[in-house]
Amino acid sequence: MNNRRRFLRLETEDFLKVLPLNEVAKEVEGKVFNLSLLGICFSSPVKWEKGQVLLIEYFIPPQLDSVKLKIMVIWSELIKENEYLCGAQIINIDHNKESMFINYYFHKLKEKYLK
Repeated sequence: MNNRRRFLRLETEDFLKVLPLNEVAKEVEGKVFNLSLLGICFSSPVKWEKGQVLLIEYFIPPQLDSVKLKIMVIWSELIKENEYLCGAQIINIDHNKESMFINYYFHKLKEKYLK
């Protein structure tokens, strides 16, 4: 099997808010399942459609400072009543907080592999 992933996925349970772009809809809360520098998998009470572009406000612990990520939904599936698991590609990161997001990812890598 050919693994297309270029970065390790890290399991996490971070908090996020999701808002669709180019639509009138309210913000919904979700929880991160795993992330890499190129993608994110998260749970949501809303089924997002493949190809849909969303804005995520990702809250980085422990101070819960947030970074905005623009993502494109790759897949979405129902995992239990009123809860969907969604996989998405990160297509843009708020440039002012890009280094904070990257530092957080590498900090999580060190926690996992350099114990």
